[in-house]
Amino acid sequence: MATTRTRKTASGKTSAKGLPAPPSPLSGMELDILDDIVGYRLRRAQVVVYQDYVRTVGSLDIRPSQFAAMTIIGANPGLSQTTLAATMGIDRSGAVILIDALEGKGLASRVPSPVDRRTYAIMLTEAGQKTLAELKRLVAEHDLRITSKLSDAERAVLRDLLHRLYTP
Repeated sequence: MATTRTRKTASGKTSAKGLPAPPSPLSGMELDILDDIVGYRLRRAQVVVYQDYVRTVGSLDIRPSQFAAMTIIGANPGLSQTTLAATMGIDRSGAVILIDALEGKGLASRVPSPVDRRTYAIMLTEAGQKTLAELKRLVAEHDLRITSKLSDAERAVLRDLLHRLYTP
């Protein structure tokens, strides 16, 4: 029968086999190089943003990429899949998957393009337009909530800095 030795750590916590107790996630965990990596901080922020987005619009079952696609289609009715993909910075195959999902939910449709018979124009359905209006309201509230620690000027600076990271 194995026994586990315990001892008190410098913080007064007991650990097994003489090892120090791991720090709690909020106690100043050393992140080494991660503290200096923009991508790490962006990813951590993105997780917080995504979690709040899901809590906010969860009942509508629309992922952020679907909301983005709907917003772009709503502002540019009749655009092509290729244009949507380029605008979103994704592959055409990714745009096809997004449009398929929106069509499956009855929120968008492909119609023959009036300018190029080889392509389809993407349009929001009436249900898609109503859903987008509700999503815009909810996402605006979500955006204010997640940036509530920032001033209006800081929000503007953050949007500009992020835009500069993904704009060629």
